[in-house]
Amino acid sequence: MRKIITASVSAATLLLVFLLSFLVYQWITMAVLNKRIAKAEEQVAQYEAIIEKNEKDLSYYESILGKNHLAIQNGFVHPSED
Repeated sequence: MRKIITASVSAATLLLVFLLSFLVYQWITMAVLNKRIAKAEEQVAQYEAIIEKNEKDLSYYESILGKNHLAIQNGFVHPSED
């Protein structure tokens, strides 16, 4: 009877150690993935800010004033100014 109890206790201990190690592994994995998600969300916010800025620039350069500014900046002159 003593051998059965000893075997049962050792099997339960091994099972408990295995389950706890698996649980710790899952916690570590979740922490790593949460950091990756936070980093990805930060990058998305940065890209959205860049897109918003570029949309403002696009609307400026689509206007006549923006086109004239680009033409002068690149050295183009109006034919009447020759």
